[in-house]
Amino acid sequence: MVQEIAIRVRLREQERVGLAAYERIVGSVASVAAVVAWLPTPESRLVLRGRGAEPVRLETLSYGSVFEMLVVLDQRSPAVERAAAAVAALVDAVRDEAVADDAAGVAGELDRLDRAAPRGRSVVERSLRAFLEGARSDVLARRTTTRVRAAQALLRLAEDGAEIIVERVDDALAPEVTEAPVEGLPETGGIVVLADPGMPSDDTEHDEKQPDKKKKDAKKKKDAKKKDGKKKKDGKKKFDKKQDKKSKKSKKRGSKKP
Repeated sequence: MVQEIAIRVRLREQERVGLAAYERIVGSVASVAAVVAWLPTPESRLVLRGRGAEPVRLETLSYGSVFEMLVVLDQRSPAVERAAAAVAALVDAVRDEAVADDAAGVAGELDRLDRAAPRGRSVVERSLRAFLEGARSDVLARRTTTRVRAAQALLRLAEDGAEIIVERVDDALAPEVTEAPVEGLPETGGIVVLADPGMPSDDTEHDEKQPDKKKKDAKKKKDAKKKDGKKKKDGKKKFDKKQDKKSKKSKKRGSKKP
């Protein structure tokens, strides 16, 4: 069974979460979840609200000074899982760094996020960097676009010191969800598997066996030819001996006196 992808956003040291703060956090997390689902297909249109962007399930939980949100995406693709891992790595890289109060304003904050983004070569990692660069360009051009709003949501989570954990959920519609953290890092490009020089592959063994077989066959043919040549020589020697005996006998008969 293919499990659905979920992201758990954990905010610590939240002494009091009022209605306004709650709505802001929910909006930010929902926007980031939409970005995660969009990153594997950057040629499509980024939608923050509406069909295709709404999560399957959204749960909130607060205990002590910790506020958590579990967002189950309507996605099962490994590419979306890698996108969530890339966003989680980005937030983790800037969580302990003061992202706000940058002298260059929002554009400078986005530039700092871009510098902290994963530098891999996979589609989702390149899409994340292009998304941040595009949002920064829109801010400098004084345009309020969907990219800017989504990037600002990511900025707010980074400013709040959010921790994003990628999980898999068995059944999002069950009364109680059973989730499991996803291990591993986002893909950084193609993997080339090289054979161990000391351990030849099956193809190499097959190729090596073929010449050996040919050598054996050639040796057998050569030995057979030698045997045939030896037999012919032996036969010729016997024939020559018989001819010599006959010629000697005929000479003896011819030398007798009448």
